[in-house]
Amino acid sequence: MKIITWNVNGLRSLKEFPKYLSDLDPDILCLQETKISRTQLDNETAKFPEFYSFFNHPLERQGHAGVATYVKRAYCPFFVDLQADNLDSEREGRAIATHHKRKDGNTLVVINVYVPCAYPDESDKYEKKIRFLEKLMDYVRKLSCENNDVVVAGDINVKTSIIDSAEAFENRNDPKFLAEWFGGRDKVLFNSILQDSLVDTLRHLHPRKLECYTCWNTQLNGRANNYGTRIDYILVSKSCAGLIKSCSIMSDVTGSDHCPFSADIDFSCVLPSTTIPSECTIFYPELHGKQTSLSGIFSKRKADLSVADESCNTGKHVKKRKTTCSSSAGAAQRQCTQTKLKFSVTCDTKQKTHAAPKQIDTATTFSSKVSSTSTVSVKSLLKGLPPPPLCSGHHQASSLKTVSKQGPNFGKRFYCCSLPIGPSSSKSSRCNFFKWLDK
Repeated sequence: MKIITWNVNGLRSLKEFPKYLSDLDPDILCLQETKISRTQLDNETAKFPEFYSFFNHPLERQGHAGVATYVKRAYCPFFVDLQADNLDSEREGRAIATHHKRKDGNTLVVINVYVPCAYPDESDKYEKKIRFLEKLMDYVRKLSCENNDVVVAGDINVKTSIIDSAEAFENRNDPKFLAEWFGGRDKVLFNSILQDSLVDTLRHLHPRKLECYTCWNTQLNGRANNYGTRIDYILVSKSCAGLIKSCSIMSDVTGSDHCPFSADIDFSCVLPSTTIPSECTIFYPELHGKQTSLSGIFSKRKADLSVADESCNTGKHVKKRKTTCSSSAGAAQRQCTQTKLKFSVTCDTKQKTHAAPKQIDTATTFSSKVSSTSTVSVKSLLKGLPPPPLCSGHHQASSLKTVSKQGPNFGKRFYCCSLPIGPSSSKSSRCNFFKWLDK
């Protein structure tokens, strides 16, 4: 069974989602941060003949969080819990649990989670994150005690070790940095989950492999130098560790600040349910209609392309020529009309000038001077900003940025190195150049 997790950072921002689904070819696909409400769903996103899809939409904050699980029909679950046993009690769209029957009578539970992102200095949000992790630990323990096989797939928003963070690995010899980095309660809790019940699929197969990152800072272009973090996981019950066959970080798949992470686990003994859970999107009355066929989409595109080629070859461009000629004539006519109007206005102005007596008005003279001064100042503004300064590390033109974080410097602009963030030892990484534009 091929399980994939991916924080898409907005499902609607993934143009041609059916193509992504076809190329990834998962058995179970767990998406996080869908940021889509039920009213925004359409058939092309939710309904496929090859898959059943289940969405947990946020009820309070629209356009925030949200998770979705796509399951191939051969692995249809017999039960779906949108709140994952009260894990998503605040109904923010952070969890879905799908329950699948196995031939041996046991149950496989796949939990799709999106853990809140928060840091220790954000007290309220951080406490919310801690509560979520505590409930996740309790839920996994409960399922394990009932002899269920458990898979947790999603964006956990926790870096477990130094090698899962480019920044931490670069500062691995700094005691002060490491003390603060390892001091977070979220790391302690998550590591407790791993020690207690679950196995990290990637580290089970590759314990010390470096640069296994799944998320990058897009504003600093961290993906270019693979300077990121690993916060997306697929975890399995310890009893299933021997079933892990392979795993892969698909960093070449773009469309989000995260990339998909897949694990191939030998759950071949899973049986499809004969009844489809009522939470499935095929039962959404607003989506009644034809389902989106992956093969149909691509064959239609090929047909459209062939029609376009045929149109080009049969010489149907004559109409376009006519349109071009008529538009050119129209443009010429408009230009002539504008010239006549300009000439008319000029003549009228000259006649009024000759008719008026020659006298000096001090008020008018002063007004013209003010107007002239204003024009000069506007022209100086329209010249734009001066050329950006050169960064000290590479002597290249720097980039202009704006502070977006709330605080005393919010909205202020500054210059920094234009190269992508990366290891400080690399010449292709940005240097420490910084200069305020706004004083």
